[in-house]
Amino acid sequence: MARFIGNSSAKGGVPSITIVPTTAYNRSTGITTDANNNVTSITLGDASYTSILYNAVGLITSYTETIAGSSKTFALTYDANSTVTQITQVV
Repeated sequence: MARFIGNSSAKGGVPSITIVPTTAYNRSTGITTDANNNVTSITLGDASYTSILYNAVGLITSYTETIAGSSKTFALTYDANSTVTQITQVV
């Protein structure tokens, strides 16, 4: 899950300089995978990504992001070239 790091004014939104720091992790504690070697959860300090779901070709279709105890779920949409076209917060 990539996050834009920088002023949100640089991407067309309201200016913000909030950056969520992460910490180092290792395979045994920071990342969980399933039998198909798909990542199912990631913990990076105060940020975690869980409920990571995939489609038939292995692209991430949704995930839940938790930062400082606040959780949000996102759905990803792709085009025919497997390029992300939309990320939508699921309410």
